[in-house]
Amino acid sequence: MAAVAALTMAGLLATPATAWASVTGGWNRVFQARTQGLIASIAAISKNDSWAAGQIFAGNGAIRYQPFVRHYDGSGWKVVTIPGARFSSQWVAASSATNVWVFGLTPNPQDIASSTAYRYDGLHWHKVAVPAFTVLEDPVVLSPANVWAVGPSGSGDVSHWNGTRWQSYNLNLLPEALSASAASNVWVTGLTFTFPAQKVTAYRWNGRRWLPVAMPHPMAADSGVTASSPSNIWIGWDTATKTRGMHWDGHRWHVITAPVDLITSGSNIVPDGHGGDWFGAFARWTGHAWTGVAYISPPDYSAGGFGPVVRIPGTSSFWLAAGVANAGSSTEEPTIYRLDLS
Repeated sequence: MAAVAALTMAGLLATPATAWASVTGGWNRVFQARTQGLIASIAAISKNDSWAAGQIFAGNGAIRYQPFVRHYDGSGWKVVTIPGARFSSQWVAASSATNVWVFGLTPNPQDIASSTAYRYDGLHWHKVAVPAFTVLEDPVVLSPANVWAVGPSGSGDVSHWNGTRWQSYNLNLLPEALSASAASNVWVTGLTFTFPAQKVTAYRWNGRRWLPVAMPHPMAADSGVTASSPSNIWIGWDTATKTRGMHWDGHRWHVITAPVDLITSGSNIVPDGHGGDWFGAFARWTGHAWTGVAYISPPDYSAGGFGPVVRIPGTSSFWLAAGVANAGSSTEEPTIYRLDLS
């Protein structure tokens, strides 16, 4: 899972003009709410069970501290109400239909944002205590008693929920992304600073402790990580001009560079179910070549910010989180797209 805290801005897309790039299909709009805001995160549990969380705003652009959560049951995206909750939802993650977590921010009396967390057990929502002045982002939910998140807290930059309390770990990096394939294979990437530059660094949790990862340390502005198995790890990053991905195959690292005329993201690398990987919503690495997704389906839009791609388990279908302003409008609205690969 790659962290995409802020949606990537993109204008209208043009078909890639190079010989190696081909259209693999388009994103079809399947949901849009008539309110100002965006979808920031999607958790897909199964073909007929997905969750989305987003932020909504007042007319003056101020954050509304009201959770915006939707649930897909196979027939459509339905409104979800969290009783008594007052926070701005940002992240949703799940390990099963009876273990769904929603994280967001709420201001405290000192007007400093802190995280709020709720867990759904299949029947009811439960508020999970979060230490004051803690910000939890890009959560990885492995079980009701095994949840990881990055973000600043009073004593560390990676936090773990063991079913009773949060424990923080200080890894001396600016954490950006978390991903896990199992309780003993949890990865975090972030930036460490060596004046005057910053470099990508990674750590791996082996079930007992955090271990530094032996790897190249590229200079970059951001990073992402996707841990599909102990021998299938992607670390991606973006510079001012290029997107690169570094793949661990269980023996060594291999680095690939995306073409500059594709719209790519190194912080959102997602397996495509065909032996390749998405690099954001509009480019795929097949394992041998790059292909481009050339369009967003009608209705047309005038502006948009696109967030994470999420694969629907057991399928070759994907969700795309977004905040989109329709043609003729300047107001971005919470939007979800879907793409089905043949």
